[in-house]
Amino acid sequence: MNLKLDDKITNYTEAEFYRFLEDFFEDTDTNNLSDSAYDKHISKLAMHFSKLVAHPKGKDLIFHPSSNQEDSPAGVIASLKQWYADNGLDLFKE
Repeated sequence: MNLKLDDKITNYTEAEFYRFLEDFFEDTDTNNLSDSAYDKHISKLAMHFSKLVAHPKGKDLIFHPSSNQEDSPAGVIASLKQWYADNGLDLFKE
């Protein structure tokens, strides 16, 4: 992943955050990594996701989505948008 990891979710556009989430769901530029390198990469991204989001489910939005959430980057973003709106919090930059 070539996206710069930022320390606040409000510093990401929705498109940038979608790209960040793709590594969890899609065949990306991580395909050439060994299994252990891939596991390390995903662990790093999962920890970063947990630091970014205020949602109480944290990385479970990715790894254990609820039955009414689409298991995809779009599904994670939809859940985040709903929760952030319900709680009056800012999410992505414009």
